[in-house]
Amino acid sequence: MSSPAHSAARRAGIAVLAAILFAVVAPVVIWFDDRLIALALLGDGVVLGPVSPALRAVGIATTLLPSLCLGWGLFALMPALRPIGRGEVAPRVGIALHRLGLSVLIVGLYEPLGRAVLLAALTLAPGRLAIEIGMSTNAVLLVALGATLMALGPVLRGAAAALEENQGFV
Repeated sequence: MSSPAHSAARRAGIAVLAAILFAVVAPVVIWFDDRLIALALLGDGVVLGPVSPALRAVGIATTLLPSLCLGWGLFALMPALRPIGRGEVAPRVGIALHRLGLSVLIVGLYEPLGRAVLLAALTLAPGRLAIEIGMSTNAVLLVALGATLMALGPVLRGAAAALEENQGFV
């Protein structure tokens, strides 16, 4: 029989894998359905004509890249879930948190560039080219969250080292 910590870690692991799967599959699905593309781009004010295979490829690449980066960060959490579930302060928890923070920070920094590339690809027709560079509130929040998670990683690694050292005195 498994302990509640193992069950919680298993459920959290399944949730992380589901999030990674969704983050990777959703952009691909969206870029193969013209109605979903139009709905996704509605807020950008882009009038969408026929979607060429090259435009689909650019769309998939620009939306899949941050998803893969975030998946890389989430995947780092997998080995850290058991110690977290047991309430342990292990060095790998700090390492996983730092990597997750780095991936979130990269996604936040990438967002304006990815949006500019996508908008340029969508308006590439002669006389229509538009390039927009700006920072959204979401990007700023992602950068702030990523930096905070990155800062917590070394703190947890230090706490784990101090705990291990103190346990030697007991």
